[in-house]
Amino acid sequence: MKKFKSITMIILFMIIERPEEAKRINELKKWILVYGRRKTGKTFLVANFVNYDEYFFVKTSKSALTKDGKSISYEAFIEVLKRALDDGKTVVVDEFHRLGQDFLDFLHYTNKRGKLILISSTLFLSKKLVSTRSPILGLFAEVPIGLISLKDCLKALGKYGFSKKDRMELAIMLREPISIDYFDEKKPVRENIALILLSSVKTIPALVGEVFYEEERELSAIYEGVLRAVASGRSVSGEIASYLFSRRLIKKDDASIIQPYLNNLTSLGLVKRIEVLNKRKYVYKLTSPLLRMFFYADEKYNISERRLSNIEALRIVDELMPRIIEDSIREFFAEKYGLRESVLQAKDFDVDSCLLKFNKPEIVLEVKWGRINSTDVRKAEENLGKVPSKRKILFVPDKRLVKSSKLEVLDVDDVF
Repeated sequence: MKKFKSITMIILFMIIERPEEAKRINELKKWILVYGRRKTGKTFLVANFVNYDEYFFVKTSKSALTKDGKSISYEAFIEVLKRALDDGKTVVVDEFHRLGQDFLDFLHYTNKRGKLILISSTLFLSKKLVSTRSPILGLFAEVPIGLISLKDCLKALGKYGFSKKDRMELAIMLREPISIDYFDEKKPVRENIALILLSSVKTIPALVGEVFYEEERELSAIYEGVLRAVASGRSVSGEIASYLFSRRLIKKDDASIIQPYLNNLTSLGLVKRIEVLNKRKYVYKLTSPLLRMFFYADEKYNISERRLSNIEALRIVDELMPRIIEDSIREFFAEKYGLRESVLQAKDFDVDSCLLKFNKPEIVLEVKWGRINSTDVRKAEENLGKVPSKRKILFVPDKRLVKSSKLEVLDVDDVF
């Protein structure tokens, strides 16, 4: 059986460890379904850093490639798979969805021996396979593979000597694995991020399109419309519905119409739903900083229809980065302390990071990204002071440059 360290992403000389995902897959005794959209590192993770005996990659013809690169028929693949599982071995089947219903029926009726790891990049199909009518319901533990964690990206960048601010900004973009191809430690960080955007103008729509490949074209247009609306700042369902109605993607300007689409996008991990404290509504955010940057830029500057200049790309990065940082920090602290994300919207002030424990604020957090003066600090103290909570945090690029007697001042080094 193959044994590897928990390193799941090696591109050029950039190494990002993802130990939690590798450990979970290796330690689970049950059959496993690994899924996520394309280019999130699923195949690299499993093929190189998960223990297995047999590995098969399914081609569109339903034949399979073995770990030695040999092509075998579907019938031969089933025989080898059955024999390996009967012997208690671990078998990986990548892009298994190409095998169709016959394979699902085989899984339903075969003896549940050995360890079977299925990999799929077709998100809608993956969710259907664990639905109430699926023939394999209950057979598999689900392991979704999404973006790399912020903590893992920051750790990987620790040896390069970046400033705290640059390290955070670059780490957030490297959470999207396709961004790692463009990593250049010698290039100014925001120029590097602009290059990622410039180089992904055709890639990102293709990646998103593949997520909805099995849906009807009309439905796919609605899903993409939701992503565009959210990226351009329409964060509540009513605003999203109005955007879709104005583009004739839905027949009525009615928020209830788009709720199933928002629910699906949330379950697929493309959109995050965040509650508004003490109100019966939610705000929506795109989970991928790169997708958010692309759709924002395309809505505002139509970058998919014309050539985007370096200056324009840098301007887009400058516009969006503070908001992306804010959302990323809120998510990080919520995960670190096991709290629930929310935002607070009052008549005279807003708090964009209110982390809840049993429906009560445990941490209120404000992010100030860029130049910070005493007026900014006093404003943060005033706003956060209005919310009863155990901790009140001001997150800045470098805490050595900021003083406050009323708030905890944290920076990148406090992420660990």
